[in-house]
Amino acid sequence: MVDYKSTPSRLARLFEKSREEWKEKALERQKRLRSFDVKVRDLTKSRDKWKRETKELEKRIQQLEKEATIQQAKLEEEKKR
Repeated sequence: MVDYKSTPSRLARLFEKSREEWKEKALERQKRLRSFDVKVRDLTKSRDKWKRETKELEKRIQQLEKEATIQQAKLEEEKKR
């Protein structure tokens, strides 16, 4: 065992203080990690929502472009008559 020069009561206070500081830092890290997890979850959810909406709008645009092409062809045909 290590021989310390300080008294056992002083060592006990120092070790206890060190332990408390370590616990406080660990709890703070844990809180930050949880907040980052929540942020990542929220951002992922938001990104997925915007991706889904974008795909739906792209499908709608393609559908409208097809309809516009068909209408344009009908107008061209009517002009020829």
